[in-house]
Amino acid sequence: MVDSTSLMTQTPERSTFQLLLNLRISNAIVPTALILLGLFWNNMAGFGVGYLFLIFSAFFGNVFVFVVNDYYDTDADLEDPLKRIRNVFCSPETKKAGMQALYLSVLLSMLFAALVSVNIFIIMGVINVVYFYYSAPPIRLRDRMLWDWIFVLIWKGGIIIAGYVYLFAWKWFGNVPFIYGTLFLFLLITLIGQITINQLNDFEIDKKTNKTNTVQMLGKYRAVLIYKVLFILFFVTGVLLSIYYRLYITLGLIGVNFALYYFVKQEKRQYVLDYSLIWVIILFLERYMYLGTYNIYAQILFGTWVVVMSGIAVIHARRKELL
Repeated sequence: MVDSTSLMTQTPERSTFQLLLNLRISNAIVPTALILLGLFWNNMAGFGVGYLFLIFSAFFGNVFVFVVNDYYDTDADLEDPLKRIRNVFCSPETKKAGMQALYLSVLLSMLFAALVSVNIFIIMGVINVVYFYYSAPPIRLRDRMLWDWIFVLIWKGGIIIAGYVYLFAWKWFGNVPFIYGTLFLFLLITLIGQITINQLNDFEIDKKTNKTNTVQMLGKYRAVLIYKVLFILFFVTGVLLSIYYRLYITLGLIGVNFALYYFVKQEKRQYVLDYSLIWVIILFLERYMYLGTYNIYAQILFGTWVVVMSGIAVIHARRKELL
């Protein structure tokens, strides 16, 4: 066993910007964007200060899940050279900032939820409790077979549902294939990310530290097989949904996204799936354009989101050195 005390002195100093990156603030932004789906499906109705508070609540809740995960993974991350540098709790100089982020994120999440409504406060409270016990003992859902996968589905699904609760856009429980299809797409990409980025990537270190997550219990071969099936199902669902609703721009972007697998470095192919979020958003945009329900404010908001997502895509490509 590596001496954790000596390792904690080997982490470099970091700027405020680097500290925010290490706290995975950028990672928290992406799932927060899912809460906008309720707004889009509700034809942009109901947007106001309360909805902004809801977005802030979801964002700080997402920050909390990443920070609390790092906190309870400190001992394991000390044995991984890369994670030791990223995890703020592995360094005495940044541990205090990490603790502040831990408490502040959950407090702000619940405060903004309370400012929205009692129902949202209850929903975000339940979600934050699930966030905590995903990493915290003795429950530690991330180390229980299948529950670590179920968690991410509750996480992303819960964020989407919170948006619908606020906007009273419950029509998706009826016969609305578009909502069922898009929700299925988001849940699929969420589960794929959990299997690949969070578990297959860490397979050897998790095995070394005796982790008992689903991938470890299934074994690498079976986990990769499940990943490939979900991967194919994800793209097939996107294609079928686009054809059914005549979303040809989205169909072309799906083709571009899939084609990227043949251009990026082989060891970087897992990150290509991240670009799927762009065509899923365009799918919503194109669907509303086809229905003719877009107003100028909707176009501005969607256009802004497309620009932001495209910018993130470029940054992502450079940061991960994909090409």
